[in-house]
Amino acid sequence: MDNALGLVERLVPAPDQARRIDGLRLAGGQYAASGIGTVRDCAVAPEDYRVLLAARAAGALSTRVRALISALGMTSAAQVEDLLDAMEEWRYESDPWLRVWGVKFGLDGGLEAGATEEPYACDHSYSGMLIWEPDALVEAVEAVVRRGWRVGTHAYGDRAVRTLLDVYERVLRRNPGLPAGALVMEHGGLAGPEQRARAVALGIPVTIQQPLLHDTAEVEEGFWGPDRVARLFPARGWIDLGAQVSAGSDFPVGQFGAMRSVWGMTTRQTVIGVKGPEHAIGYDEALTLHTTQAARLCGEETLRGALAPGRLADLTVWPRNPAHCPAETLRDLDPTHTFVGGRLVTPAGAG
Repeated sequence: MDNALGLVERLVPAPDQARRIDGLRLAGGQYAASGIGTVRDCAVAPEDYRVLLAARAAGALSTRVRALISALGMTSAAQVEDLLDAMEEWRYESDPWLRVWGVKFGLDGGLEAGATEEPYACDHSYSGMLIWEPDALVEAVEAVVRRGWRVGTHAYGDRAVRTLLDVYERVLRRNPGLPAGALVMEHGGLAGPEQRARAVALGIPVTIQQPLLHDTAEVEEGFWGPDRVARLFPARGWIDLGAQVSAGSDFPVGQFGAMRSVWGMTTRQTVIGVKGPEHAIGYDEALTLHTTQAARLCGEETLRGALAPGRLADLTVWPRNPAHCPAETLRDLDPTHTFVGGRLVTPAGAG
């Protein structure tokens, strides 16, 4: 599961660079047409980043990209050190369109293998999988932060969240003075009240992805049962604790779209109905998680996320005020125009 994907992917012939650049041009245009001006891409292999650089040189990017170079599939600090050596050439690049955010780890599986405290509803002998031994992950994360990069780690089930917080706490203790936001939890899907409070106390930002819940709720109920699915991505609880939390889609698992994501966070609607309505948040709160808080996660809160003098002119123009749209309209609402850096990237009718 999960890691087995690589056994197949390495046998599939890769498209040539020109075709990949055309794909990035198309994808970026579709993101921008839905109101997304920056993509934080959480699984970029070094060779993929080189294609992104070529796309940038060719003027093919319509959205900004913040890349997490992937350590997925690795299980030792030695492997990560080799990855970090390959990343050195990108350390000092400051292109506002394209730059490396840090390194991405995966601690547990996804929908079918997230590490849980209690057994799966469909198999009482199974509770998911942890990909890393905690001691090895501590060494690997330390290798990254000691070179000055940030770390984002996938932790979906509650057992994975607990284990990741143990790992991050050890790294923080052994490396005093790490910059704020150097260690990030990606998803924190089943983080309960105790785990959320612990993450806030440690200063660990978290990213949540409502479209992931929306699109996969039926599948997840088969694995975990309805109670656990209703507890996924508890935005209300994170915000009320004062957590540094930001939001995205997890595309291609969850469908992207700026207002589609906001709609999901305000309604908790899924393909099988509303799940966990107590975790819903307001429109203004959801908007903040996708704008100012997202920019803060990238360390760019003085450059993006709000319209103000001296900031990058990233903005959208909407056919009606999203704040006053009924839910069924907000879900599919797209802007008429998207500007990135003051440049019009999607005129009316684009996308």
